[in-house]
Amino acid sequence: MSAIEAFLDGILDYAGLFPPARLDLQTALSNFEFYQRHPMSRMLARFVLPLELLTAPQLPPRVSLVCRGEEVELPLLPPEVECVEVSGSLALEPGRFVFHEIDWREDFEPRMPRQGGVKLRTGGLTPDAVPPAETIARFLIAAAVRHLPVKFTAGLHNPVPAAGALGFFNVFAAAFAAYSGCTDAEKLIPLIAEADYEAFRFTETVFHAGTFSFSQTAIERLRRERVISFGSCSFLEPVEHLERHGYLSTQ
Repeated sequence: MSAIEAFLDGILDYAGLFPPARLDLQTALSNFEFYQRHPMSRMLARFVLPLELLTAPQLPPRVSLVCRGEEVELPLLPPEVECVEVSGSLALEPGRFVFHEIDWREDFEPRMPRQGGVKLRTGGLTPDAVPPAETIARFLIAAAVRHLPVKFTAGLHNPVPAAGALGFFNVFAAAFAAYSGCTDAEKLIPLIAEADYEAFRFTETVFHAGTFSFSQTAIERLRRERVISFGSCSFLEPVEHLERHGYLSTQ
């Protein structure tokens, strides 16, 4: 496995049911099944499913279940549910790994959980939904020093920032740095804001990101244990950007 293969392995949770795509369940499930046969299927991880659709007659093999509200009561979860993403709180621990969505607009450090992981919303339908680079840097450091795995959601269709949106190269590289011991937000801010593809280079065994470099071994460990995935309503758009800018061969 090369450095870029390790970086992209299972990096994307498919969220076609959510904005801006807002697909119906059958279309989203059909897409997910099709993407599992795509040449870049290695990028695909879980199907993101809202709690209210958990009773669907056929679930994909890997599901990330999203629930919102306070003291949410979950039913007995089927084996397909790999993890739970919660915005609010759960009445009981579900017997699955839980990612707690933390609002970056608030004082988030006291809200960091003692166990499980955290979820950072990195975009939305309006420009004010995109967190500032300084806030992302502080969030990642706060999660890293607490040893909390992180996943991202919304707005990461592009590898680098474009049209007001953030880039997944940037936030993953900044997270790698934070979980590798960087506790200086000022060093992460330029990396998060960097919009030049030339700043992100992969050799066979190393990922160079700004002034940081990460070995293939470090990437594999960080992706497996700490920097988990990002949710996207599009699978093909990130792939097409990677192909267009020479990170992948055109399939």
